[in-house]
Amino acid sequence: MMLPERIGRYLLTADLDPEHQDLAVQFFRGHDEVLDREVSLRILNANDPRAPAFLGAARAAALVEDRRLLRILDVMTLAETANEPEQIAVVSEWATGRNLGELLQARGDQPIPVDDAVNIVSEVARAVSAGLATNVNHGRLRPSSVIVTDAGEVRVRGLAVDASLWGPLDPGETKTQADVDGLGCLLYLLVTGLWSGPSLAALAGAPIVSGNVLLPSRVRADVPRAIDDVIARSVSKAVRPRGVTNIADASAFTAMLGLTRDHLAPVSHGAKDRGEPNNKTRGSLGVVFRIAGVLIAFVVVLGVGFWGWSLITSNPLTTANPIELGSGDVLTASAVPMPSASAETGPVFLPIVKVRSFDPFDDEDKDGIPDGKKGRENNIEAKLVADPDVTTAWHSQTYDTPDADGKGGVGLIINMGEPQSVSSASLLFEGVGAATEVRVADEILPEPQLWSLLAAAPAGDRQIDLRGPRAITGKYVLLWFPQLPQRGDKPGTYQVGLSEVTLH
Repeated sequence: MMLPERIGRYLLTADLDPEHQDLAVQFFRGHDEVLDREVSLRILNANDPRAPAFLGAARAAALVEDRRLLRILDVMTLAETANEPEQIAVVSEWATGRNLGELLQARGDQPIPVDDAVNIVSEVARAVSAGLATNVNHGRLRPSSVIVTDAGEVRVRGLAVDASLWGPLDPGETKTQADVDGLGCLLYLLVTGLWSGPSLAALAGAPIVSGNVLLPSRVRADVPRAIDDVIARSVSKAVRPRGVTNIADASAFTAMLGLTRDHLAPVSHGAKDRGEPNNKTRGSLGVVFRIAGVLIAFVVVLGVGFWGWSLITSNPLTTANPIELGSGDVLTASAVPMPSASAETGPVFLPIVKVRSFDPFDDEDKDGIPDGKKGRENNIEAKLVADPDVTTAWHSQTYDTPDADGKGGVGLIINMGEPQSVSSASLLFEGVGAATEVRVADEILPEPQLWSLLAAAPAGDRQIDLRGPRAITGKYVLLWFPQLPQRGDKPGTYQVGLSEVTLH
């Protein structure tokens, strides 16, 4: 495959996957000549079956904001040429440093100090947790997903995008489970030098006894029991004592890993043991800054106390003329609006012209092909969410599992008649609320992930208000319910009922 010289404003400088293990995917390092910065470009043929998921994942990941993530900067469609078919290019930030596999290789495949391992994986877990609010997972964490930069920062790449191309390392796991498993495997790797997940090239596997990975303290004697506990609750192949439950998601992993710090040595080995430049004055400066902070706080408290005492015991300190009001002026004077206040008397409601149900993963005609954008579920009730009567509601079917018996959810599509700028949505459920995603598009697309994500909320509340970080313009709004609540009258069954929706 010939390396093109440039793509748009990006000058391609290196092929990062010269062996082309996936012939449909190309991975380059490039230089943005407009903004003078290094970038990476991942390119997929537009006719590849994974292209819709790849595009949807890139759009969803671009909305997740966290300083530890290598951000997606651009998504482009490349026209067909004499040598290449039409392609999709995803442009991301570039970080100069070593991935975790390279970090261990530089140490002769020896593990790093436990406290440094906890610090690194904590940063990774926080980065992955940033996507939970909008149901965006990494889905394919591995040592090459994590870069420790030359400045010692931890950066994570491939959020959602890598899994859209190749799925989780363990195909039997959901993306949320894959993230927890991946975080545990990264921690295991750093404290033992061995990989406890599915086999990866150039990494020695962890020892397995009776089908289970040994806990790290059985491999390296100085690993605290608290680390064993984290591994037992996260790594899918690890020995798990009876009664020990799995960690639910990346956020819970972050919290549990934080508790292990009480069992670690208080002094970090820091840059020296990570193979980075060591700053001997960092600890001394920290002490100086802490002392300075205490002194400044003390002076501020004294100043505030003196100011309050002055107000009580002396004349006012200000010399400005006071505003005098007559006895009736307080009630009759005109209010001066704040500069940011709207001239409207209330919020602006966007029009709802038509509502229909959306069940894209059903196979109503039993032909073995999902119904896609034709799919409906109890469509006759869909219009009830837009009527003024909150006692009426649209209901999904009743299912045996929260994910709609493996379909991944159901939803409603709102037609606003013409493109509108959508910034928020308010939903009133009948009973317990479902996990909710609000998505926007200019046309009805066959899968939820292809719609642009505005906002998301977990299950639980009967009334929710969802506001996105920025407005999205489109003609259609998708209300997608990936997790349905349990019915109170029929435990063990799941259904969502929506009484009212308003868009703003």
